[in-house]
Amino acid sequence: MLMLTHTWMLWKFLGPSLSKNTQPDIFIHNVSPDMLPIHRDISSDMTHGIARFRHPPAEHRKAAFVQFHLLVDDMAHYGRICKRGKIGFDPHSGGYTYKKGRALIQPIMDFHKSIGQQISYDHATYRSHIIIEMAFDQTIHDRETNREFDLPFFEALNYTVENKMDEFCRTSFWLYGINEGTIAAALKQATDRSSRENTDSSDGLSGRIELYMGKFGLEHNDDAAWSGLENLLHLGMDMVSDYEDFLVMTLKTVRDAGFTSPL
Repeated sequence: MLMLTHTWMLWKFLGPSLSKNTQPDIFIHNVSPDMLPIHRDISSDMTHGIARFRHPPAEHRKAAFVQFHLLVDDMAHYGRICKRGKIGFDPHSGGYTYKKGRALIQPIMDFHKSIGQQISYDHATYRSHIIIEMAFDQTIHDRETNREFDLPFFEALNYTVENKMDEFCRTSFWLYGINEGTIAAALKQATDRSSRENTDSSDGLSGRIELYMGKFGLEHNDDAAWSGLENLLHLGMDMVSDYEDFLVMTLKTVRDAGFTSPL
C-alpha cells in the first residue's frame, strides 16, 4: 500500500490516543519500509521480511509503528498476517489488492500490447496489485474529508531529521539490522528528493501515473501510455469503492492478533 494509505490506516487505528503532542516521527517510522529502499544498499526484502511481533524495548517502542505497516501490508498482499514475515511475489495471493486486481489483469496485458509491449500473465498480475494500491490511495485522497491524518510528508520527514535522527536510526537498526549510517543516508536522501520535488505531486492521479511509468520504464511523453494508465486507474478506483471494508477487516485482524499501540 502507498504512503497516504498507511498514514490513514495508522491514524484510524490510533484514534483517540493521537493528540497535538504526538510526535510526527511516528508516521515516518510507519512508512519507513517503503521509504528506506530509496537507498541502493537497502532492499524492500530487508524492510518487509522481518518478524511481525518482535517485542521492542522501551527505547525502541516506535518500532511498533513499522510493525503496524507490515501487518497492513500482509492483509493487503496475502489476506492474513504472516508472523515470521514473508517476501516474494505470489500470483495466487489471497490478499485484498490481488483479489481486486484480478479483473485488471487482462486490461493491463491489453494496455501494454497497445503500446508495443508484451508482458506475461504473472507480470500483469503483479502490476494489477500496484494499480489497486494506487487506486486505493487516490480514493482515500479524494473521499476522506477529515484530513487531520494527512500530515504533510515533508514536514514529518524534516521533523524526524532535525529532531529524531539518532533515535530513528537506532530503532531502525534494532528492527531491520541495517547499519545506522546507511539508515541516516537513506533518510537524508528521501529528504533531499522531497525538497526538490513538489511535495503534493504524488497526491494526484498524474503523480501516480508517473510513478507507474517510472517503475516499469514507460515513456513519460507517450500520450497513449498516459491515457491508458489513466483509464486503468479509474477502473481500479471503481473496484476499491468498498475501501472502508478493508479498513474495518484489517484493523479487527490486527487487534485480534494482539497488536497494541505504544502511545
